[in-house]
Amino acid sequence: MSKSLAEGPIRALLVAPTLQGTWLRELRLPIPPFPGLGIRLDVYDVVNVDQVLVGDDGRWDIDVTCIVSRDGNDQATEEDWLRLGFESGVYI
Repeated sequence: MSKSLAEGPIRALLVAPTLQGTWLRELRLPIPPFPGLGIRLDVYDVVNVDQVLVGDDGRWDIDVTCIVSRDGNDQATEEDWLRLGFESGVYI
């Protein structure tokens, strides 16, 4: 992916709620996200946008929040989420 596409104008917070905890990652997107959008994070790793929340309530410096799930609904381990640039956190 070109560097310009990876540094798009839209600041997004990816939130992945799992049984093991909540995983967060900030990302810049080149286009507005929408439910059903697949975001490729690595060669074989894609997260699907399930829900989009627009705006910022002051807790985050972002434009949109994307509630995401892993493509294929496989159970990712903690190491998988960390490798993809997520960190364990709390999203309320």
